[in-house]
Amino acid sequence: MALAIHAFAQDKAVTLNTLRLDTRADFTYDYYCANNSSDHGLQGKYLQITLNGNVTDKFSYHLRQRINSPNSSFANTFFQGTDWAYLNWHLTDEFFISAGKQVVAIGGWEYDAAPIDIYYGTDFWNHVCCYEMGISANYKDADGRNHVLFQFSNSPAISQSLQGIYAYNLMWYGDMGHFKTAYSVNMLQNTEKQFVNYISLGNKFVFNDFEIRLDLQNRASRKNTRFLAENYTILLGAGLNIGEKWIIFAKGGFDHNSDDIIDLYNPLGGDVHFESAGFEFYPMSSRNLRLHFCGTHTNTDDTHNYQANIGLTWKVDLLNIKKNNQ
Repeated sequence: MALAIHAFAQDKAVTLNTLRLDTRADFTYDYYCANNSSDHGLQGKYLQITLNGNVTDKFSYHLRQRINSPNSSFANTFFQGTDWAYLNWHLTDEFFISAGKQVVAIGGWEYDAAPIDIYYGTDFWNHVCCYEMGISANYKDADGRNHVLFQFSNSPAISQSLQGIYAYNLMWYGDMGHFKTAYSVNMLQNTEKQFVNYISLGNKFVFNDFEIRLDLQNRASRKNTRFLAENYTILLGAGLNIGEKWIIFAKGGFDHNSDDIIDLYNPLGGDVHFESAGFEFYPMSSRNLRLHFCGTHTNTDDTHNYQANIGLTWKVDLLNIKKNNQ
């Protein structure tokens, strides 16, 4: 459904194609083995509005605003709660330029997932701020099977406005039927003189109702003694649709950072093993209402932690709400 909104005195109409409100609330129980203690309670996790539409046949706009929480710690402002707010300028059917606040183009399927759909995130996912101001040049082929982009943006390590540290990202999304990619090569400034290189390889295998995801990431800086396999993350996940109402899922992996890398999210080094499993239940065929449960074990340098999380997510298409005439 597209809603026409006549802007100012222009003859052309702005279209609103998507207007959605998504909300999630959880009960979480964390148990820490090191000191035999726990944290638990009810928490409103996400409250966000998403808008997409067209300004003209050449320009489209995209916005996602998280109302309840900013996504960066250095400035607790309304705009910091904006995941993205950007314009696409479609030069041709295949080429377009995007500018505004965007997702920093780093590969991997966990990184690419919407936060509202993540029940347990790895150390990397939890600590890298993935929404920054930037501009990108994009090519998407006619059948949509390949999307290649080059992006220049603020670095995810930015901690204040006008800090002058940047990220340079080359990304490829590929769709070969059963096999899909989210690959990137990135040079990210941690300081004005220090770069960290990421090679992120997101692999997805889809077979009817069964899906496997394998994310591989290598991180390196000039302080490393070798470029490959010194700082890395391996993440393997799987999901299975059971009928139209149930999904069961599991994922696990290993994260390693040596002591000599100045990384964007884990400067102290260390090893993290993690495993999680759970299910989603959809009582409605539209899947706009979701109940989830996820259990997790994390081993950080031989310190064990456990988490149980249960929550409810509801997604409302505001363009399709019917008025009550009573």
